[in-house]
Amino acid sequence: MKKIFLLFIVVFFVISCGSDSLESIETETGSEEDFPEGSLNNLFFNALISDKFNNIKRENPIEIVEYDNVNNRIKTNYPKIEDLLNQANNGQSWFVIQGSEVSAVVEIENIDLVDGWITLGQTYLGNLNKNVGARIEFFNPFVNYDIINDRPLFNPYPTQVTEGVFNYIQPGGIIEKSDGTYILLTPVVFGSHAKRSIYYATSSNLEDWTFHDEKILSTDMIPFAKTNGNVFSTDNPYKLENGNFLVLLGVQQPNGNYTSAYMIIDENLNIIQQPKEIMISNWHGENQNSFPLSLTKFENEFRILLHRRNPSPIDREIHEIIATDLFDALDNNNSIVSSNLIHKGATNNGYLRGKADDASYLKFNSKLYILLGSEEVTSNYLTSNNREYGLMNWNGEWSHDTRSPLLINPVQLYHKYPIYDWAWDHLGAFASPIIKNGTLYIYMAFGTDNPDYFISGIKIPLN
Repeated sequence: MKKIFLLFIVVFFVISCGSDSLESIETETGSEEDFPEGSLNNLFFNALISDKFNNIKRENPIEIVEYDNVNNRIKTNYPKIEDLLNQANNGQSWFVIQGSEVSAVVEIENIDLVDGWITLGQTYLGNLNKNVGARIEFFNPFVNYDIINDRPLFNPYPTQVTEGVFNYIQPGGIIEKSDGTYILLTPVVFGSHAKRSIYYATSSNLEDWTFHDEKILSTDMIPFAKTNGNVFSTDNPYKLENGNFLVLLGVQQPNGNYTSAYMIIDENLNIIQQPKEIMISNWHGENQNSFPLSLTKFENEFRILLHRRNPSPIDREIHEIIATDLFDALDNNNSIVSSNLIHKGATNNGYLRGKADDASYLKFNSKLYILLGSEEVTSNYLTSNNREYGLMNWNGEWSHDTRSPLLINPVQLYHKYPIYDWAWDHLGAFASPIIKNGTLYIYMAFGTDNPDYFISGIKIPLN
């Protein structure tokens, strides 16, 4: 099906290490493009339909143009209401929504493709403004994913380890062992981010997981870390040629800033090389505040994504470093081909214009993608102020899938589906993806902020 597409390109120059830049964003409103068969983009639907042409700038917001009070139905200026016929795997409904963080939720009962009427069903939250000119969005997060087992990842869900009672568990990267079983590294957060240590969980099928009260790493094991501070792993550990795994780490320093580091473990979680700082210029030391996000090898070059924690969340950044020799780059600041700023919240729009703090490389059908997570700035016309995910794809330069966000938390839909009452306010935190058996699994945190977040997972069929 032809999908509405806005060309949105981040152009950057290849420059020397330590000298990042972000070129101006170019847009072409109204262009249409088919996502190529076999691309990862082609497998996603538009889960949040907000605009005639794109969901990033919302230059042409959807408005009600006619309301039939007798039959409780509306017409809108959106020309492709057949998009609302895309079905979620478990038949979850499409909704008309309004307001910041969804203050009104009304189920869609029927679509009349001939006359353009959208018949409304039950109201689950608030009061929908049906006046001509009122702005709306169409919403169905489940058109793109299923939550694994429709619950948090562990059952029963742990609340403490030997170190003490904790606030929440987050994902920290997945390992496939040689025997076909899986390990998920799970940083555990104590208090309000006061302390964080790395534990793990195991699974034989990627859906049923067992959490283990066995600590792998804490800051008292790292000489350059804050005592009783935070250490966490990000993305999937990178498998080395000798079968060991390189684990990217964010390490809190004595002054509270974070630095970029890594360690090497074997598949039995023995530490082969103790944590050490990444020595790439501008990404280590007490006076900077950053951590790595993802590592991959593509077209015979190593690519590393890193997050810069600027004081203002809107100014936070994601950079990409490309190197020809991994350890020469990490340890000696050598072999680096380029260093580029590829995302800055203040210069982007829509779901992208916010606290960009999560990015993972994905390889699918020999193509490279980034699963990008960002929080939206406050607005009267957005679905959620929390983290949402879209895709970037590489074709000689990075470009955004302008339908984004593609992965969104269910927000207020627990009024319709009480089974998701634990998942309505938060999504993300170092998403850990793996493709197996024709399915993309992504482990992330859902939550309500009360009491906090729950580690969970989603699955997306790739056929």
